[in-house]
Amino acid sequence: MRKYTISILLIISIFFVTSAEAMTKDEFIPKIFDALGYQIKVEKFSDTSDTITKSEAIRLLLEGMGWDFAISAVESLYILPDFSEKDLLKEMFQNITPALPETILSHLDEAFTVEDLTPLREWIKKAQKNVSWKGIYHSKDTTLTIIKRGIGNPSGPANGDIKNGKNEPLYIASLSIPMARINSQIATAVMIGSKKAPLSRIAEENYGVIGGINGGYFAGAKPIGILRRQGHMDNNKFWPHRSAFGWNSKGEIVFVDGKEIGNISTTKGLDKYTEILQAGPLLIKNGEISPNTENVHINILDRRHPRTLVGYNKNRVIWCVIDGRDNMHSVGTTIEETKKLCLHMGMTEALNLDGGGSSSLLWQGQTLTLPSNSNDAERPIPYAILFFQKGSGVRD
Repeated sequence: MRKYTISILLIISIFFVTSAEAMTKDEFIPKIFDALGYQIKVEKFSDTSDTITKSEAIRLLLEGMGWDFAISAVESLYILPDFSEKDLLKEMFQNITPALPETILSHLDEAFTVEDLTPLREWIKKAQKNVSWKGIYHSKDTTLTIIKRGIGNPSGPANGDIKNGKNEPLYIASLSIPMARINSQIATAVMIGSKKAPLSRIAEENYGVIGGINGGYFAGAKPIGILRRQGHMDNNKFWPHRSAFGWNSKGEIVFVDGKEIGNISTTKGLDKYTEILQAGPLLIKNGEISPNTENVHINILDRRHPRTLVGYNKNRVIWCVIDGRDNMHSVGTTIEETKKLCLHMGMTEALNLDGGGSSSLLWQGQTLTLPSNSNDAERPIPYAILFFQKGSGVRD
């Protein structure tokens, strides 16, 4: 009888030890696929050790959900002195909604075991209905905000299911700039010896750049609509009915409604704004959605695209990029969806800028948006808006 008792205890002991053993990456990934209901290329996952920690398991899961670029964006901040000693990934994991299982979050450095699968599967069920994260990072008097929501759909269209999509992936990066304290100027590619150049190159050819973003529309290498920089007109051809945004070194700003002005270049009240760019349509005016489409082509209005926009919220200007055309990373927004997003972000004024493959945002030397071009490369643009450290400005 004693022998049988010992054997039973041994079997029970082996069972519990086995169930508590750390899982390997190769064991874990099929479990992710099973819970998510789809598969993606294994190459999409980051390299890990043979057995994985709880932290590595969360990372692999998020990568499977299409959050790999968001993770890489957060990791790119580690090179900056302001964040080098912080555990930004841990902060990210802790701020995801719905909250990840506490049994996992509170032991991130420990081995991920079979027993952890059950609470993680339950979390995935909740996440499939609605999941989001918001990261806020302050440095050099500017604020970077990254928003990620939704789970990717590898078999879905690049611009998502507009009619039925409820939790589609979206990635947004924005810079909040106090225009009175941060020198903000338009910089052209011509100033660095090119007709057009990627945002990152325009930025690196200027000294003291904190960040930058693409601007308004263009044809070939020529801006479309009014473009004034440092008080001088680079392009004085007014684009009828299209709206504009202007500012100066004092921090004074103006959103110009295209349907209420004859010609920006001949309106003396706008002379004090040394930097003006024309784009459109106007998204938000006086805290309400602007109904004016400004004769923008319906495909730009009603289809989802990557978007670049500029808005105003509580004494700060917000320059924002919404990634798009990627069914795993971010599907983009229609103009109406963009307007609602601007209101959600608290903007009282907002203007749509050039989007699509031109959309790009840079901060502290890092490009924090994903180009929608087929080769994932930045599109060359004729000019950009750059934000400088005190004492620095556009290269002459």
